[in-house]
Amino acid sequence: MAGMTAVAAPAEAATKWAPYNSYGNLSAWGTYTRSGGTTYVKGYLRDSAKNGWTACVRFLFTEGTKRYWSRHKIIGVTSNGTQYNFDGKATVSIAAKSSYSSHLWVQECGRNKKTGKYYYGKGKKLF
Repeated sequence: MAGMTAVAAPAEAATKWAPYNSYGNLSAWGTYTRSGGTTYVKGYLRDSAKNGWTACVRFLFTEGTKRYWSRHKIIGVTSNGTQYNFDGKATVSIAAKSSYSSHLWVQECGRNKKTGKYYYGKGKKLF
């Protein structure tokens, strides 16, 4: 079959995401794309106050009954390389991907510095 070329299906255009605004002084935003059976998430996580909480955001990727959670939080690093849960003003970039591509959810969260427990806001279905 001379003259025929295979053309890959184009990737879906980047779609904006943001979780429900469940907590003050915390924001997260970005885009996601779906291509070749994989979902890619890129974005930012911002904490705008030192208040005893570490800002975080998590994503839930699903495929049938399979689930994959991807949680992102702001981490600080001391001069000797030790990591710790950061509490203060900061903005970090985040990224995740999964082959579980049926549905994607996003959810704000915070980690209490005193107790170490995570608290989660209302989940938002992106697709």
